[in-house]
Amino acid sequence: MKGKGKTGGKKDSVIVVAGEGNFDREVLRHLVRAFRPDAKIVNLRDKTYLRDADKQLTPRIDRLRTLVQGASARAELAGIVVHVDLDLVNEEKYREIRRRISAELRNAFACPLAIALAAFEMEAWLMQFPSAFTKVNSSWALKARYRGCDLAKVHDPKKVLREHSWRPPYQVSDAPRIMEKALGADGKVIRPEGKNRSYDEFVAELAAW
Repeated sequence: MKGKGKTGGKKDSVIVVAGEGNFDREVLRHLVRAFRPDAKIVNLRDKTYLRDADKQLTPRIDRLRTLVQGASARAELAGIVVHVDLDLVNEEKYREIRRRISAELRNAFACPLAIALAAFEMEAWLMQFPSAFTKVNSSWALKARYRGCDLAKVHDPKKVLREHSWRPPYQVSDAPRIMEKALGADGKVIRPEGKNRSYDEFVAELAAW
């Protein structure tokens, strides 16, 4: 029995998104769509924990490979996106963890990879797009001191957003909608205000596919 594919026998392209939280994976799905609108994007339902794996990193990536194979069955695996929420790491530790996880993933997969290694939380990525917040809720105006700055250095960005005293308050479940609103009419990501190292590295990897 032949797998489902496009005309001419060519298989559909699938990009698999893995990570710890469902909302984080949904944020990444919108970002990936901006770079690969031609591909089907599949979010793994199983949570993938790589941050504190240490000696267990290889078996966890082996399990991830099995999950990815199942999610991309009868399709061409066009890429893998992996989210890792680090929480409170310094520059040296960030680099070491990124190098180790990247090396293990590249040994396990032959397809393109993009790693979302958020030093704190995904909210620090979202805060680069203040206009996206107001598109979700017109009262959600980001304070001036968080515009145009290095958002990788903002401690506990989720708490920072909640301290804005918005009504209704920001919830983590709002993150995917905010990221979706950060896409322009052409489907591309709008120009960020400020910067975030891990976001820049992730987007650079996606753009190189």
